[in-house]
Amino acid sequence: MGIFVHEILVYNSEQSEYGTLSANYFSGNIKIKGFYQQPISPDPESMVVINIPWDIIQTTYIELPPVKNYSEMKKIAELEIRRLMDLNEEINLSCIPTVYGKTLVLFVRKSDYDRYKMSRNISFEPDVAYPNILSELLVTKKFPGYWMYLVLGRMSSGIVVMNNNSIINVRILDFSMEDISKIVKEETGFELFEIERSENEELTKAAKRIVDSISIDVLSQIERELIIATNTTEIEKIDIQMISGIVVVCDFKIMRDIILGFEGNFRGKFSEPVLLFPTKDKNKIGLADLGLIYRGGIEIGKVKSIKW
Repeated sequence: MGIFVHEILVYNSEQSEYGTLSANYFSGNIKIKGFYQQPISPDPESMVVINIPWDIIQTTYIELPPVKNYSEMKKIAELEIRRLMDLNEEINLSCIPTVYGKTLVLFVRKSDYDRYKMSRNISFEPDVAYPNILSELLVTKKFPGYWMYLVLGRMSSGIVVMNNNSIINVRILDFSMEDISKIVKEETGFELFEIERSENEELTKAAKRIVDSISIDVLSQIERELIIATNTTEIEKIDIQMISGIVVVCDFKIMRDIILGFEGNFRGKFSEPVLLFPTKDKNKIGLADLGLIYRGGIEIGKVKSIKW
């Protein structure tokens, strides 16, 4: 690896084809090299990024005094978390400043983190551990005002409520695109992502019919969760009328199109995401992986582009 070129390796265990995504970072530009079908061992110099599941993540909002830098913020946040939660064991945490002087803290107990790595045969220590849902949001443009970002991922989904660039609520859903993909596979023999990537017209029509047939239940569940997410914001009370729009962040076009046309309580509020790094090869890589690649890049420096 050249002296000015940094390798980024992404391990996303929430993708069915769990393997390794490889890219090079050079002078603010990321060039994706390819996807390996199996996990590969990183070099000591590589920037290593893994996803981390929401079932081991805890979140809370706390008020912190003004600090000079992020490192100091994390130290003070950890002391406050330990006091509030009466924690003695080791934790890993991250801080996201929000509104009204509040900070969103995400933390993981080290014992849970180590068990997760062991369950995925991850024997190395990554430079960055980052959750899906937030990884998709990293590469999605944020709009001014109150917006909701409905993230429907392969293995995990959630709703993020934002005031401009500040997160004011995160709600994890008991629903994923894998649930729908399994139904499609039972009928067609292929998973939904395989069908969409194949661009086979006959299979695509069949998949759309299947998803349409279960869409009423799915849309009702999504609408209910959107209402709950709006009504349970912790640091700022809002209602549905204050929501400017809902961005549907989903790799699956069939599901995305159905939601965009939904005529419920949020009629006319759904829209497609505007990506920070548009790519013609969007079917080659999911938004979660793209976000994790980007997260590795900003750990190195400024990211100006991501290309194949």
